[in-house]
Amino acid sequence: MLVVALSTLLAGILALGAATLAGTAHASRATEPSYPKPTIVPYPGAPAGDVDLYLKHDTFLTSFASGVPRRQAENLYPSQRPLTLSAGFTPSGPPAWATIPSWYVLGTKDLIITPDAQNFMATRAHSTITRIPTGHLGLITDPDAITKVIKTAVRATR
Repeated sequence: MLVVALSTLLAGILALGAATLAGTAHASRATEPSYPKPTIVPYPGAPAGDVDLYLKHDTFLTSFASGVPRRQAENLYPSQRPLTLSAGFTPSGPPAWATIPSWYVLGTKDLIITPDAQNFMATRAHSTITRIPTGHLGLITDPDAITKVIKTAVRATR
């Protein structure tokens, strides 16, 4: 069985984003490219302190969907759903990667989650890491590479 531990990835993304917003993420970032920060917006009926996090149009097109043809990225943008900050910090239970094998496809040109941050998360999960020269949406820009990793994982877990 192939399980993707999205909660772990999400926690890493939010922790990195929160640290970046607080100015505490990686002091060595001065030499790295500037990564986009999430837009923070209060929403009606939110619990105290909760907000929606989402990417603005330009950030979505140039960073999140980097490498995706412009027209396709424009079509993907409206499907984006904001993430509540509280959803990223709510415990989800034991991570699946702690008890089952995991695989990680690392986009070396990702402009949303730094390759270093991805490597940290994947290494912590003891994942088999495959690096591909794509942005954040490698599933769209290089589906053959992703399919190959999935097939490898399926064969390895039989």
